[in-house]
Amino acid sequence: MPKELPIRILGDEILRTKSREVDLNEPGLKEFIKDLSFTMYLRDGVGLAANQVGQALRIFVIDPYWAREEEAEMNPIVMINPEILSGEGEQVYEEGCISLPDIYANVQRPNKIEYRYMDEEGKVHTKQAEGYEAVVIQHEYDHLEGVVFTDHLGTLSRLRVLPKLKALESRAVDGVNIRSKDE
Repeated sequence: MPKELPIRILGDEILRTKSREVDLNEPGLKEFIKDLSFTMYLRDGVGLAANQVGQALRIFVIDPYWAREEEAEMNPIVMINPEILSGEGEQVYEEGCISLPDIYANVQRPNKIEYRYMDEEGKVHTKQAEGYEAVVIQHEYDHLEGVVFTDHLGTLSRLRVLPKLKALESRAVDGVNIRSKDE
């Protein structure tokens, strides 16, 4: 049975740490991936990166459409050691993040991306995504680089969310910043 993993919030050092490459033979990796997916769905997320649960590993799970489409089935996509190869165009989406609760802002990102990742079996996939799916992949990829979505904001937008950002950061003490499901 998968278990819920503790969510790290802004202010925890691990969210600003560049994650390390994953070796598919790492002990406990398959169980960790199940727990990561379980936690994403439990938190009503469309993506979750390993460092958001305290592991500085280059891995994230996404399921961009399950919460947006009626009767959509849970179908997590596991991306191990992903790379964004190129991006073109631009789009603006309102983003939020499990690690930055109650903070939302419009973020400009490339509209179309080409990316590569390895699945749980070690197979390498090179694909393209656009629109919302591209946003979700770029958002989670940023986590692996130690970047959060508010880092992309302009000065005015950042000033609007600054009080909430500072309040979150003040709650993060010695890595103990796990928020409850009710929060």
